[in-house]
Amino acid sequence: MNTHKLAAIGIDIGGSATKLGIVTKEGEVIQRDIVQTPSSFSAGKIMELIAKRIDTLLSRAEAAGLEITGAGISICGYMEEGGKAPDYINLHALDHYPVVKELQERFYFPAIMDNDMNCGVLGEYYFGGGKGEKRLMVMTVATGIGMAVMIDGKVLRFHRGTIGNPGHIILDPNGPICVAGCRGCLESLASARAIIQRAENVALAQRETKLKEFMITKGKLTPEDVFIAAERGDKAAQEIWQWTGAWLGRGLASWVEIFGPEIVIVGGGIAQAGKWLLEPLKEEFNRCGEPYFTRSVREIKQSQLGQHVAMLGAAALCLYPENAPDYSR
Repeated sequence: MNTHKLAAIGIDIGGSATKLGIVTKEGEVIQRDIVQTPSSFSAGKIMELIAKRIDTLLSRAEAAGLEITGAGISICGYMEEGGKAPDYINLHALDHYPVVKELQERFYFPAIMDNDMNCGVLGEYYFGGGKGEKRLMVMTVATGIGMAVMIDGKVLRFHRGTIGNPGHIILDPNGPICVAGCRGCLESLASARAIIQRAENVALAQRETKLKEFMITKGKLTPEDVFIAAERGDKAAQEIWQWTGAWLGRGLASWVEIFGPEIVIVGGGIAQAGKWLLEPLKEEFNRCGEPYFTRSVREIKQSQLGQHVAMLGAAALCLYPENAPDYSR
């Protein structure tokens, strides 16, 4: 009789680092790991680094008496037809590289790949604040802005295995141009880059602020600096969060008209700002959204899974295969 506990390897390939972990079907993370995989590395070197970390995780899983069902892979971008290789991801060294095939041949277990926002919503649905929710939306605010939706326990996929790229919804046609080339999209107005740009503009102005102090000391600013300054009572930093949250609230007010979520979870590095981001987001969402749709949203809340949500969701692709993408269609 097999008494081994089911688990999977979750792999979240980011723009400069890859997070890995052993995840049980109950959502327990047995071990986490992270490896730097910068874009300057070749595809072969990146895959070798990832494979070595998987070897270590498999040894740990065996010692813990776990049965590994496979590996799920999260990527920021799209997949080629058939789902074996990434296409147009933020780690371009792996574009069109047979990631899935290589892992399957090396480790002799199933491997499946999906978009990071799909993995994010799966992580929240199975292991986080969206457990069992009928209509769940997850918004991620970090270097970019992404979103995914689950309806009746199924990930919504209608454009290249995703819901498209809603972070580029145009909100200000005269606004800044984002790195992808959109003018005035939500990402250009409320992502980490936008926060840093606004904070550094404030720091370089004549106004005396904590941001100016940080800029003088460090030479550059981060969203975390803006959070710390806001916590210390800096009005300029608080205004930046007010501005950022308001743009996100407008974007969300547009999205709910289309997808009708009941629960919205806000994740990503920028969500760590907590109330400074969420309070203006909710206020603007309710101010400018259509009440018929905004009233259907029971709760807008911060993710509690942090930076590991996509890794958890990637593991869920193997642990709950009914929500894995079907590349046979």
